[in-house]
Amino acid sequence: MKKLSLTVLALTLTAPALAAPLPQSAELRYSSSYGIPATMTFTRSGNRYKVVSSIKVPLYSIRFESGGTISGNRLIPSYYKDVRGGKTYAEAKFGGGSITYGKAGEQKTEAASGPTMDLFTLAWQLAASDGKLPAGLTVTNGKKIYPVSGLNRTGSGQYKIGKNTTTVNKYRLQRGDSTVNYAFAPGLDNIPAQISYSDDGKTYDLQLTRVKINGKEVRPQ
Repeated sequence: MKKLSLTVLALTLTAPALAAPLPQSAELRYSSSYGIPATMTFTRSGNRYKVVSSIKVPLYSIRFESGGTISGNRLIPSYYKDVRGGKTYAEAKFGGGSITYGKAGEQKTEAASGPTMDLFTLAWQLAASDGKLPAGLTVTNGKKIYPVSGLNRTGSGQYKIGKNTTTVNKYRLQRGDSTVNYAFAPGLDNIPAQISYSDDGKTYDLQLTRVKINGKEVRPQ
């Protein structure tokens, strides 16, 4: 028994330290502004990942999709799409040291100065890296690229999911001249429990209501 304990300890000390290993799959259901339903799924296969977020606004639906590769606990995006009413509204493609981005039919290409992520991919990156921003990060909504002037932890609190509550750690990101708020639930594999931001004059506040991780529904204990 003593020998086994020492072996386990050695493995623990030599294992890479991750804040929250990225799941094989996660399905998150949210209530957004005005009670509008929203979902976000994260899936990975080998070293590739995909994040899909859908929000049903009045008259049409919005789908945000991004994908790329995983190296350690780093997400390396290769594309991002904003699809509205079934048509691509804006997109960004990354690779070869450049970024091509813009609304459909109005795209332009410029040199990349560092990693660029959309807000949903960044949520999973922050979950995996315990709230640490990639060096030189910029963020995109497909239409524009914004500088990031900092990420600050703003405390912790209790968050209710169903009938139970769980602790969340809160962060605030400054994106250009707007603010993005994230909250992560360490008791639920550090998944993003809340994301709030503004875009095109509209404010989105996604609040987690149900969770499936690797195909199984999970609840706070």
